[in-house]
Amino acid sequence: MRINRTLQIIAFTFCFTTLLVAKASADSFDVSLNTSSLTGTQVLVFGYTDGDGVANNSATISNFNFGGGAPQGSPTLIGAGASGSLSSSVVVTDQDFSSLFYQSFNVGSSLSFLLNVTDNFAGGTPDAFAMSICNTTFTTCYSDDTSTGSLLVLNVTGTPLTPSSFILNGASDQNLPAPVVTVATTTNVPESSESLFLGASLAFLALLFRFR
Repeated sequence: MRINRTLQIIAFTFCFTTLLVAKASADSFDVSLNTSSLTGTQVLVFGYTDGDGVANNSATISNFNFGGGAPQGSPTLIGAGASGSLSSSVVVTDQDFSSLFYQSFNVGSSLSFLLNVTDNFAGGTPDAFAMSICNTTFTTCYSDDTSTGSLLVLNVTGTPLTPSSFILNGASDQNLPAPVVTVATTTNVPESSESLFLGASLAFLALLFRFR
């Protein structure tokens, strides 16, 4: 009886730990930007830089809302870690040292999207995710931070990610405010491998109760 009780405790702990791992594998944020000061066609850019030398991170951008605007043309992908489209979803990873996605869009009153990003860190220089809006000739990317030309930068240092982890910049010359980042209200579904791992844990627990 004591052995069975010990095994049950171990199984409960195993299941609970698995849940925490599945939940901590990625962080989701809602990102929004007031683009009412812009007009015409602009270019939306997402980039990922591999700082720590290990291909272990990705950023998935989805649920795009252009506030009355719309994507234009076809995307340009640079590096093996860039894929997708503004019409569906975009993925940039640290598979290459630098992966870049950009696509034109017709500006509306606002821009918003769901950002799901992993937070692995192997040490040394952190990986970095960035978002920019540029003109169609790429002569100007709108940001008060002239060193990056980005409206949003996220350095992945392995610590839990929160909205305060983001470096947010406005663009005074274009009257653009800084983006707003909040914890996503969308519930994440665990990845398939994590779901399988969790299911195995629960099955093991059920067997223990069956043979109690």
